[in-house]
Amino acid sequence: MMTLELDDETAHLLDQLTQREHLDPAQLVKQALADYLGTLQITHAGKNELMSDIIATLPSLPTFTGDPLAIQKALRDEWD
Repeated sequence: MMTLELDDETAHLLDQLTQREHLDPAQLVKQALADYLGTLQITHAGKNELMSDIIATLPSLPTFTGDPLAIQKALRDEWD
């Protein structure tokens, strides 16, 4: 267990959020930390991947296989 010391404004905001979300403060802080860590993982997940590596995988995608003109015609004809 940990005790956090919050300024009045932050404590008031936490109180408002707990009432609105129907969660106790510990649950709300836990959820906020999980969301924050998830965002960090998404933000940093692709940092090690080079654009050239991504482009190299494009020809293997179904969208990019086949005759480009036939693909373009099929895309245009789907609206008819």
